[in-house]
Amino acid sequence: MINKLIFLLLLGGLLPIMGQGQDMALTWQESEDGWLLKEGSAPRLFYQTTTKAQDGKYPRANYIHPLYGIDGEELTEDFPADHLHHRGIFWTWHQLYVDGERVADPWISEGISWEVVEVKPLDVSEGAGLMAKVLWSTEQGPVVEEHLALLYERLEEDAYRLTTEVELKPLKEEVSIGGSEDPKGYGGFSPRIKLSENVGFFDEEGEVAPRELPVSAGPWMNVTKEKEGDPGVVIMGEPDELPDYKGWILRAKNSMQNMAFPGREPIVLPDEAPYLSFRNQLLVHQGLDKEEIERYYQNFKVAGSLIVR
Repeated sequence: MINKLIFLLLLGGLLPIMGQGQDMALTWQESEDGWLLKEGSAPRLFYQTTTKAQDGKYPRANYIHPLYGIDGEELTEDFPADHLHHRGIFWTWHQLYVDGERVADPWISEGISWEVVEVKPLDVSEGAGLMAKVLWSTEQGPVVEEHLALLYERLEEDAYRLTTEVELKPLKEEVSIGGSEDPKGYGGFSPRIKLSENVGFFDEEGEVAPRELPVSAGPWMNVTKEKEGDPGVVIMGEPDELPDYKGWILRAKNSMQNMAFPGREPIVLPDEAPYLSFRNQLLVHQGLDKEEIERYYQNFKVAGSLIVR
C-alpha cells in the first residue's frame, strides 16, 4: 500500500512522479470533463469533475465513470434507462438537512450541485493516486466540504484494486444525511456495475441471495458473472466503522449495489475532527477465489487512511 510519507512528500512537490515501468506507466490525463487514468495505453478509470446531465436532468459530478476492466471493457453504467440518476461509482444519500430543514435530495441530484474545486494527481511506483476537494452546494451555498482520495494499484496480471476514501466536513450548523425514507434505507458507497443475466453474489461464507431489504453478509461482496470463481468485481468496506450500518442492498438487475448507512433516520455530521469518513475498495479480477479475496481484504483493512492534510 502507499506510504503516507510518500504522499506527504508528493504533496509538497519533493518527489518525482513515477509509473510502473515495463511499458505499463500510470498516467493521469486531464480534460475539460475530468481526469482519465491510463495504464500504458489501457484506460482504467475516469473521474468526472464537471457537471454532466441528460437533457438538463439529473446533473451530477464527483463520481467515477467509466471504470474499466482488465481487458479495457466498461464495467460501470451512467444514466441507465431504468434509473437515470445512477452514475458509475458514486457515494451519496437521499436526505440532506441543514439545521433541521430539508435542503436537497443528492441521490436524484435534486437541489444540489457538486463543485470540484481542487484536484491533485499523485503517481508512485506502488500505484496512482488522486486527491480532490469538493463543495456540496444548495440554495444556502456550500454546506459540505468533501475530501476524496483515490488509489489505483495493479495486483496481478488479472487483478487490480481501486481504493476510495471520502471525508465529509459540514460548513453549516447541524448538517445531517440520511438514506432512503423507506425500510430499504439505501445510501452511501454505491457502484452501478454492469451485470450479467446470471450474476452471482458471494461473501466469505458462500453465495448470498439478494433481497428487497438489506442483507446481512460479510465485509466484502464478490459480484461475479455467474458462479464463484468467475471474473467479477469485489466490493469491500468497513462496516464496523460505519455509523448505523444497515447491511448490503443487493440487486440482480437494473440497480446499484450498496453498503447502506445510516438508513432512513438521518445522522448529524460531526462538526469537528474527526469528521465522518469511510473507505471502500473495488477489486477487479478475472477469477480470484475466496481465499485470495480474503487476503486482499485483510490488506485493505489494515492499510489506514489515504487522506493527508
